Amino acid sequence: MTPSIKVEHVTKRFPARRGPRDLRGRGGVRDWLLGRRQEMFTAIRDISFTVGAGESLGIIGRNGSGKSTLLSILAGVTLPSEGRVTVNGRVASLLELGAGFHPVLTGRENVYLNAGLLGMRHAQTDAVFDDIVRFSGIGDFIDQPVETYSSGMYVRIGFAVAVHSNPDIFLVDEVLSVGDEEFQRHCRVKIGELREQGKTIVFVSHDLGVVNTLCERVILLDEGGMVQRETVQKTISYYLRQVGDEKGIHVFSHGDEEAIECEGRVSLYHKGNETTSAGGISMEFSSLGQYHTSAMADWTVTERRPEGCLSKGQMTRLPFSLLWDVNFDQQGRLSWEASLECEREVQIQYICGLVHLPMTFDRWLYGEFGGTFPDILPSDVRPGLVASPEMKSNEAAALPSEGASLPPLVFRMTPHNPRFAIIWYNSEYLAYSRLLQCAANFPEHARTFGPGLHRLFRIEIDPNVERSTVEGELGAVEAALRSGQTLVSGALTARFEHGCLRLFHNGKELTAYLNVYASILIEYLWNDSNSLQWGASQEIEGGIAFNGESRRFAFRQRWEISAVPQGISLAIWLENEEPLVVQEHHTSVVLRPEYNEWSTDNERGAFAPFDAAAKRWIHCNRSYAPGTTATAWSPGLPSVTIKVLPDAPTVRMTAINTTSQENARVLQALRPSEDGRIRFEPGRHLYFSGIISVESVGEST
Repeated sequence: MTPSIKVEHVTKRFPARRGPRDLRGRGGVRDWLLGRRQEMFTAIRDISFTVGAGESLGIIGRNGSGKSTLLSILAGVTLPSEGRVTVNGRVASLLELGAGFHPVLTGRENVYLNAGLLGMRHAQTDAVFDDIVRFSGIGDFIDQPVETYSSGMYVRIGFAVAVHSNPDIFLVDEVLSVGDEEFQRHCRVKIGELREQGKTIVFVSHDLGVVNTLCERVILLDEGGMVQRETVQKTISYYLRQVGDEKGIHVFSHGDEEAIECEGRVSLYHKGNETTSAGGISMEFSSLGQYHTSAMADWTVTERRPEGCLSKGQMTRLPFSLLWDVNFDQQGRLSWEASLECEREVQIQYICGLVHLPMTFDRWLYGEFGGTFPDILPSDVRPGLVASPEMKSNEAAALPSEGASLPPLVFRMTPHNPRFAIIWYNSEYLAYSRLLQCAANFPEHARTFGPGLHRLFRIEIDPNVERSTVEGELGAVEAALRSGQTLVSGALTARFEHGCLRLFHNGKELTAYLNVYASILIEYLWNDSNSLQWGASQEIEGGIAFNGESRRFAFRQRWEISAVPQGISLAIWLENEEPLVVQEHHTSVVLRPEYNEWSTDNERGAFAPFDAAAKRWIHCNRSYAPGTTATAWSPGLPSVTIKVLPDAPTVRMTAINTTSQENARVLQALRPSEDGRIRFEPGRHLYFSGIISVESVGEST
């Protein structure tokens, strides 16, 4: 089928300076008489595309990108400097406010004048005149001179004439945005009707919602060149990633890899498909109790390169600038180097580099650990931890689902400040993405950053590692965990990972955040079991054991887990060579946020909704009498019970809400001190002994 429009290698140039006031200056009459070459501005360059009969094409781009110039060429208002345009069919165009109107003539007279310019005979205009007036809403003003019309009235009558001229091809520019909301709605409906009638439509607009709704295909103009992605949504998303102040935007690439740096956010693409999600690559800070992001800075690209750039972002509310060096190397790996340049002394509590990835990435690697990303639920109002920073790895990887168009990504972090560590998170539900953080929390004595340059970290993102290699590494990690660190008891599986137990029931994970872990309060510092240095697993009768050593205090823990008919038996031993005084200690089962009810030996209740303002974990129970049992349950999930055995020290059973950041429920066996301290003499002590059981809905109690 013959296309309605065919554009072949079209370029349009204009003189850089035009008009009477330029006659005496550079490029004016004197230069022309002397034969000097006139400077030219290229509005569009080497554009090629076709528009099929009945197709709707959207053209989007920033101001000055060449949209209106291209539409003027299609309408025949101006000719291309190079290339060729073929148009098959009668064209109606609405390119400029008031174009073709004579200000002295009335609206009625201008309707006939404009219709004639569009090729309509007088009788044809008579037949649709009442429809034109009705659609425009001009009413009694139709017989008033057009020079008395407002800009909105110009658009109304111009659009009404164009859409009632029965064109084969309809070209419309952004002028529709001048009308009021109701008229814009009528215009959108009318364009939809033309589309249903099989008319060809080329639509230029900054209203991306209208473009997405009305257009089957979209092209993006960027500095006169054309960018096109596989779908309307992908093209619009690519455009949105670079909306901002031009001085803070740079697009660069190498081979199949492409990046857009736009005012404090970097978006990555592989073979035209977006590798990062909407959040891209960015940074966030906490200073003096206030939260700041890299998007709040005033950004300037200070050095532009084909494969990268240097950029500087002056924070608007903090006395420092962000310095980013982002670059593709010859293998297509992206490096992101981040630094601070302080104007004067500033207090910073927290710095974090963020890499947002789409949900198609469903498995993760982190040093010697790996697994499947948990689901993100509507109740997830804060990011949820996937892999603990205590594992202290500077390498990680993300693997997309089978058949996805994106490659596996391998991340390597070089900390210029030793406090930085990478951590896997799931984002909150609204952001709906996987989240790799390169984060550092600074204690009070290290929060002061003096004037000058402070290098923070360097992250390398490698899209070139074969999927089979990443799958092999992940498979090896998971196999090692299964073989030496996993215990199965009926439908319940317990997997030991670096000082905590993850619980699965029929393959579905029940635990979250720190999972099943232990913690000791020594000198008012909590020492979590996942912060210990853990060795390889050991086989024991009926189960497996693990030994971990504290890096801060002189003690070790030994965990022994075994399968029992009721579930998993857990015994934790404390070994210390010197006297050890602690304020309290506990063993906790941290569960998914869907668990909504709890009970202990002494009371029962419902977990309260998470409090976004809460800074500490909140106990739900009111009684702290000694006990042995705590249970949590919820519709659709099996109940989970932790039961303390008689040989264990006396504890208080409690139910706890974490903060909304950890977003989890907790069953805890707490051993508080009676006089402010618990003393462990040198030797081996039973820290905890109990059974963790899981019971499906419908099973007998």
